[in-house]
Amino acid sequence: MRTIVSPQKPKSLARRIHLEFTKIYLFVGLGILLQSCVEIRQTEETAKPEIAGATDFARKRKSTPVLMVGDSLTVGGFGEALQAYLLQRFGSNNVAVYASCGSSPEHWMRSGPKFITKCGYREQTPYTTVLYDFQNGRRPQHALTPKLEDLIEKYHPETVIVQLGTNWMDGFAADSRSELNYGQILDHFVAAIRSEPKTVSKIIWITPPDSSRYSKTVEMRVKNLIMAAAERHSFQIIDSSRMTHYVPGRSGGDGVHYNSAAAKEWANRVTRQLDGMLQ
Repeated sequence: MRTIVSPQKPKSLARRIHLEFTKIYLFVGLGILLQSCVEIRQTEETAKPEIAGATDFARKRKSTPVLMVGDSLTVGGFGEALQAYLLQRFGSNNVAVYASCGSSPEHWMRSGPKFITKCGYREQTPYTTVLYDFQNGRRPQHALTPKLEDLIEKYHPETVIVQLGTNWMDGFAADSRSELNYGQILDHFVAAIRSEPKTVSKIIWITPPDSSRYSKTVEMRVKNLIMAAAERHSFQIIDSSRMTHYVPGRSGGDGVHYNSAAAKEWANRVTRQLDGMLQ
């Protein structure tokens, strides 16, 4: 009987071809996986939110950089005059001004609520100029109020000027919140300004000016809260109530906001005090 032995070479060749293709698939698959990881990392890095116009703000400064934040009074004529003063004194590369109509201190902190203003917004930085205000009866574009910690982290200002507190007067008039709570908000607000170690060396708070809408008692309660916080945290005060007197029809029309002439007069008195403080 004759025994036939099948040749082994074709079977061995097939196995080697299979192994070679397996290596290729593994190599290609590993390359795709590594590329995906790189793309995911790049996406995460570029997705980090940025504050418009803040690039190289601190590095390019020639003098002390200043950050100012405020409410509708800074959106309007008072803020326009203060902004012009700061730009003239420190230069456009050294000043950032942000103002959000209707805002109060809690709206500017990361721990506070997100606040979208619907009645006006100002932003002046070395690279951006934004002003949303009423025009021909039209309401301004909505804008998100930035957070202090983000502004401090990006601009590294040495001086922070604050013009806030006016919108608390509605709450005080309704007595909806205890003064202890307002005081704690101010403590957190100052902590937010000083969130970056060895950055801010000076805080100047411009208290609310006189109004005809709120009682003198309410105005005094808000001012006293800010002054008490100034004592606790060692910052400076400019007392606007001592340099303003709201006359309905002459100062403005709503009892709170000053017209162009009255706002400029108030700003001129404030800047005279700032001249000595910003040495």
